[in-house]
Amino acid sequence: MQLSATFEAPGLVHVQGGNGIGKSTLVELCSGYLRPWQGIVRVGGMDAHDPRARAARRICRSQPALYPDMTVRDHLVFTTRCNGADLDTELIRAVDLGLYPWLDQAARTLSTGNARKLWYVMCTTGRFNCAVLDEPFNGLDHDTTHKIATEISGWSDNRLVLLVSHTLPPGLAVSDTFTLEAAGAAWR
Repeated sequence: MQLSATFEAPGLVHVQGGNGIGKSTLVELCSGYLRPWQGIVRVGGMDAHDPRARAARRICRSQPALYPDMTVRDHLVFTTRCNGADLDTELIRAVDLGLYPWLDQAARTLSTGNARKLWYVMCTTGRFNCAVLDEPFNGLDHDTTHKIATEISGWSDNRLVLLVSHTLPPGLAVSDTFTLEAAGAAWR
């Protein structure tokens, strides 16, 4: 498949398409960990695999990757140190998403929904210019989905957010829709 697209900040771009069409591959290309066979992927004007681009973007993959024996708090301490973010700010975000009772519990004890909440917070800590989120609402209750949607909408006022999602929560203000199809892609 060939793809040529430019996404401009600020805004919220909903990336959609059928299963297996390449949405998660697009996320990996934006992350810089997967390099295209041909062409180039740029994030913020830099090659996606450039370490400077990594500092300016956040990638939230669909599957959480947590250390089973580390606590929720340990994960947040680790992530904030890696991103130069403020721990108190990220703890407040985690508590707001309902993780307070689990802050000192090992990740292996978390439910699917709570693991996804932690993963989302970890993947979006600190300052960034672009966020690429792959199915961030899967497995979450209505209240958490609403809180995350509100946060994403706020980011899109001054940053670029690419949101891969089969379904959108009500009220999420999408500025553009990008549909991946078997023959390429289409804007709506």
